[in-house]
Amino acid sequence: MLRWSLLIALVLVAFGLRLTALGAPSVWWDEAWSAWVAQQPLALTTELTARDVHPPLYQWLLHGWVRAAGISELAVRYLSVLWGVLTIALAYALGRRMGGNRAGWVALAVAACSVLLIRWSQETRMYAQAAALIALAAYATLRAQ
Repeated sequence: MLRWSLLIALVLVAFGLRLTALGAPSVWWDEAWSAWVAQQPLALTTELTARDVHPPLYQWLLHGWVRAAGISELAVRYLSVLWGVLTIALAYALGRRMGGNRAGWVALAVAACSVLLIRWSQETRMYAQAAALIALAAYATLRAQ
């Protein structure tokens, strides 16, 4: 019970770090492009994404997200916050799977405080999603072995 309480508390702290000043910095070019593409009809979103170097999954999810959450700087960046928090939880699970309980806590702490992961969680781009999916793939691979 204590472990779960501590785990939830640390994930919430990491969530708070990712929310800090989330809407404050101005949207930069790539973020604006992502937000604009997400507002287009889904067929056009797919067509525009097909010309990009990034896979379309993030844009498809953002397409639905802006319809539910809106188009403000905070709203479009919040999807990445959620992916970033998922990455932290996955880092803990992956660390535990690879090296035991202590390794899980270290992985959680490193992921929670990583400046790079925090930054990725505050951008309207696919970086936080990619980190989460990579962690998930690594965890699934270890489970399958």
